[in-house]
Amino acid sequence: MDKEHGKADKGDLQQKKVTSPAYLKTILQERNLSPRRSMGQNFLVDDNILEKIISAATLHENDLVIDIGAGPGALSLAMAGKVAGVIAVEWDEGLSALLQEQALMRGLNRLHVVKGDVRRLDLDRICREKWGEILCGGAAAGELKVVANLPYYLITPLLFKLLQGRLPIKLLVVMVQLEVARRILAVPGGKEYGVLSVLCRYYTEPRLLFKVSRHVFFPSPEVDSAVVLLDVLGEPPVKVKDKGLFWKIVRAAFQKRRKTILNALHGLGDLSKGDWEKILQKCGISPMQRGETLSLDEFANLSEMFYNS
Repeated sequence: MDKEHGKADKGDLQQKKVTSPAYLKTILQERNLSPRRSMGQNFLVDDNILEKIISAATLHENDLVIDIGAGPGALSLAMAGKVAGVIAVEWDEGLSALLQEQALMRGLNRLHVVKGDVRRLDLDRICREKWGEILCGGAAAGELKVVANLPYYLITPLLFKLLQGRLPIKLLVVMVQLEVARRILAVPGGKEYGVLSVLCRYYTEPRLLFKVSRHVFFPSPEVDSAVVLLDVLGEPPVKVKDKGLFWKIVRAAFQKRRKTILNALHGLGDLSKGDWEKILQKCGISPMQRGETLSLDEFANLSEMFYNS
């Protein structure tokens, strides 16, 4: 250890990897920290999976990366030496302090730890404060990416926040529960198809990269995970005049899945049930269909027809 600067030498760091179950357990115990399963605190302890995730993100030295639910920092610490900057968001006070110590020990001054609930943080402000000049650096600047093992209970609201926000995010490589990955990739007509599926198809081109066994985490969760790549589109594949209205219709369609689309939409706006039936018929949608059978194009047509009614 370099005592003057608090930085470990290369030999020490080989023994102090947060992906080592033994080392991770030691540093957690030293700080009286215990992973909270209820909050999705299952930490990656497999270097092979870690490298596959980072490789999938195709990181370049001038890229900027956001890691959400960073925990003890497996992803953040591994990425910080490869890019222009990493912002690691962690709500848990003990884990955020631990990650800060790990970054200092490794001399990773491009890693910025932000403690807080990502749902309430102004990520746009935080990124511009940390990276203002780089983020607005023009053609020579890198891309802004999200690479994270996302907390399972935050997936839908978090992806809405990231994809509808002001940050110029180009790519997301995220590890989620396998069931959530299936919902992201689902197509109309399947039981997994829902608001999350429509959201990801509207803003991105989603791809399943690989599945991840539950046994590569500490502690082991009850289900397997998967890594999904979301390549953010320059423009949505459908055009709507009122995005707020579009998302109201999408949410209403899936709110009560057993309802027909006519009954699901009745009560939205000032239109009568008969008016909604006419709109549906003009869009070529049977009033007896259910919301999970509607494609992105059909939702867009429905939104436009309602907007113009």
